[in-house]
Amino acid sequence: MTRENPIPAAAVAFVRNAETGIEVYLSRRPAHFRYYPGAFVFPGGRLDDEDTDLQAAACREVKEEIGVEIDADKLILLREVHTNPKAGPVYHMHTFAYAVEGEFQTELNGEEIDEEIWITASEALDKLYLPYQISAAIYTISRFANVDELLQALAGGSIRDEYHLHKDYWL
Repeated sequence: MTRENPIPAAAVAFVRNAETGIEVYLSRRPAHFRYYPGAFVFPGGRLDDEDTDLQAAACREVKEEIGVEIDADKLILLREVHTNPKAGPVYHMHTFAYAVEGEFQTELNGEEIDEEIWITASEALDKLYLPYQISAAIYTISRFANVDELLQALAGGSIRDEYHLHKDYWL
């Protein structure tokens, strides 16, 4: 698809409070994947015909990838971005924040995920290979001291802050 006709997609940025700041949940794509091999990403994917909306797509993808049932009503739009056409098909990616409290039990789909990690937003930006759209969302998350502050800011709508890569990432 092209930028004029992007593929609708949804991803979920699971966030939780930690002593050192907000942590995000990321999964690493297998090395054999065509797009972003070995990159850390949020669970998510394209809108399928059976999905009623992007929230339904987000819930389905999370269940397929990490085996977690989530409540669509708790998804809060964090960012919208079009992916780079040089990296593959163009997606109109809607990234939703989802607050996690308590235990978070996953059952990874080995076909789609090599590993999982909870990491502070600032550490993720410094240490991990992240596609631009993931880096931009994590940068936004990193600007807040805790999950409550993030969710309060998102209550007014998605955040469109300027984010520019300072590392040599693939776009």
